[in-house]
Amino acid sequence: MIDPENTMALLACLLLLVFIGYQSEKTKLGSTLSAPLIILLLSFVVGNLGILPNQAPLYSTIQAVLVPLAIPMLLFSADLRLAFRESRFMLIAFLLAVAFTLIGAVVGAFAIDMGAAESQLVGVFSASYIGGSANFVATAAAVNFADSSLYTAALTADALGAMVFLTLLMALPAINFVAARFKSRERVRTVDLSKAGEQGDNGIQPEKISEVGVIFSLLLSAVICTIGLFVASLLPFSGMFIIAITLLSLIVANFMPAIVTRKIQFDYHLGTIFMYVFFATIGFGADLGAMVDVALPMVAFLVILVMVHIILLVWLGARFRFSLAEMMIASSACILGPAAAAALAASKGWRHLVTPGMLVGVLGYAIATFIGITITAVLS
Repeated sequence: MIDPENTMALLACLLLLVFIGYQSEKTKLGSTLSAPLIILLLSFVVGNLGILPNQAPLYSTIQAVLVPLAIPMLLFSADLRLAFRESRFMLIAFLLAVAFTLIGAVVGAFAIDMGAAESQLVGVFSASYIGGSANFVATAAAVNFADSSLYTAALTADALGAMVFLTLLMALPAINFVAARFKSRERVRTVDLSKAGEQGDNGIQPEKISEVGVIFSLLLSAVICTIGLFVASLLPFSGMFIIAITLLSLIVANFMPAIVTRKIQFDYHLGTIFMYVFFATIGFGADLGAMVDVALPMVAFLVILVMVHIILLVWLGARFRFSLAEMMIASSACILGPAAAAALAASKGWRHLVTPGMLVGVLGYAIATFIGITITAVLS
């Protein structure tokens, strides 16, 4: 196994997985599965075979640095007028996804016995699968879930459940029954021609890409993240950092002078690459060996939660006349958070859903802890 401290070797392996993911999309099977799913599966396999470590300082660095940097770059081309039109539908889809998670949690709680700490675990997992890891931590603290062995097992189960969810979610478009069920629900969308004229279909500005343009994109993203951290230090609410950089990025995209925005180049693609590297770290974190005994009931609970969520997504999503893309991004924002929703939208080419996915994902951060605490109180 490569040593967790061997940062360069690990980075090379991560980038190799991303390269394989991109290359696989040139094949029929790869284009059906999508690069993120292939990267996720490969990282899960090599992590659990012991080739690469499940935990390493590099993974934490990627999640702490590359993911925040990627968010502004995925939003620099966001059109707020189009985003607000999409967000009306996305908000309802997201609230449905929250309901699916809660129903899945109830079914899982009745089906699986997780022991004396069951009420706390159901509350913590529900908060995590409506908001994110910050809500996991906040809810655990609020409900006095502090047993170290259970806490570690819960984190492991949480990562594995997220991987199962993401695998099933990204496979949905390849399932004929699901695609046919949603086919007639796709809404015709209009594109702001003034924006479309500034960018090609692939998101790259028509002018030649320059080193200055790429560096400026990274610089602007880093400045936004720096300001976001400062705002988060002044307003220490759960998810405030993500909220701050999302709002700042949208301000830059929609209200900065054209002389500034024209200098931004290769932003969307670079942000997507960063998010693909992040997907690989998710796969590494799902340690099958650590789930034996203590974590196994938790994993079973989360698998049931995820399965119920996906079934309800397919059944009710189409009945409520949502498109498959909308339901996939809403569910991703709910269970995985705004960054993953943006990454999924970017990987599928659903640029119009990147910003709405971020916005409802941030809403998940705001409500998840309260929901988790309430569920624990009800079940106690």
